[in-house]
Amino acid sequence: MYCRLHRQRPVTPRGVGGESASPPGMSVLLDLRGRAMKEIDEAFFEMTTAAEAARERETAACVRLQKVWRGRVLRWVLKFWTWHACLMERCARGYLGRLRSLRKQLRRDEERQRAFFEAHAIVIQLRFRGFYSRKYVHNFYARKAYVAAVLHKGKVLQKDLQQRLDEQIHKHATSVEQEGRQKVSTLAARLHHLRSTNAVPGMYNSPYHVGYHPTAFGVSIEDHLRSAIRPVVQKELLERSAKGLKPIQSLPPIKPQLSPGPYDSVKQGEREESWISKTKRVSPDDFLPPGRSELRYQSSVHINAGYHPPPTHLEREVDKSKWVTQKGFVSAVPSDRLVSSGGSQKAYLD
Repeated sequence: MYCRLHRQRPVTPRGVGGESASPPGMSVLLDLRGRAMKEIDEAFFEMTTAAEAARERETAACVRLQKVWRGRVLRWVLKFWTWHACLMERCARGYLGRLRSLRKQLRRDEERQRAFFEAHAIVIQLRFRGFYSRKYVHNFYARKAYVAAVLHKGKVLQKDLQQRLDEQIHKHATSVEQEGRQKVSTLAARLHHLRSTNAVPGMYNSPYHVGYHPTAFGVSIEDHLRSAIRPVVQKELLERSAKGLKPIQSLPPIKPQLSPGPYDSVKQGEREESWISKTKRVSPDDFLPPGRSELRYQSSVHINAGYHPPPTHLEREVDKSKWVTQKGFVSAVPSDRLVSSGGSQKAYLD
């Protein structure tokens, strides 16, 4: 400002005729100029002093303005480059991701196609191997027919074996039944004296067997005795009719029948005898003897002599409504002849 003020040219008034003439009031201007110069110098000094005093503050303000501006510009530049860097990175990552995705898709499609073709190849190999095996190694239908034939043969063999087993069982049962019938007939022929009479029932036709009578092969023992003694009586009648009537002789003792069979046959005979002996019982239950009982009567002075009082009841009670018949007793075979008269022969031989 100082230089600018000092470089100004002074204003000189010009008069008429080109001569410089002091206009009126020039002195006043000069006076004003002097004072103005002095004031200007003072003002310049004051302003220079104020500027020097405010130099640091203004410098700090300028630095702050520059700092803020430079920071703003730098932040804008950084933001600009950061945005472009992010854009470039995003584009690069997108491109690389698309390439990676494309490679994975290609690998997936390749694996899918490989799995598809491998599955079809397995099916083709399976069919071909099955066809080749059935044609050149073994035939499934032939094996199936062979297995069916073996099963049929096994069933036929089982049926044949079962039929033979049934026949053997039937033959064995028939032989056992025949032997049993023969033994029962033999024993019944020997026990013909145990038959019932018109007056007294036999032990196999006891009236005490209410609803139960011993049977053998579904036939009562009484019928067995009657049918077994009939051929014996007829044979004896024929023999005695040819030789004449003679008193009946006692039968010879029965010889022991020792067969060359197994040792168990003796035990089997004993079992059968024991079974037949059970049919002679009055009651189907086994006999259980009671314990030792004391005498009914008190001892007397004759105890050492073995004396006992006589029985008070000598007759048992009999229910006559259960008798077979009310007729008197007639012996089956008299002592002087084989059969009795009066129709008893017909009654006992039928």
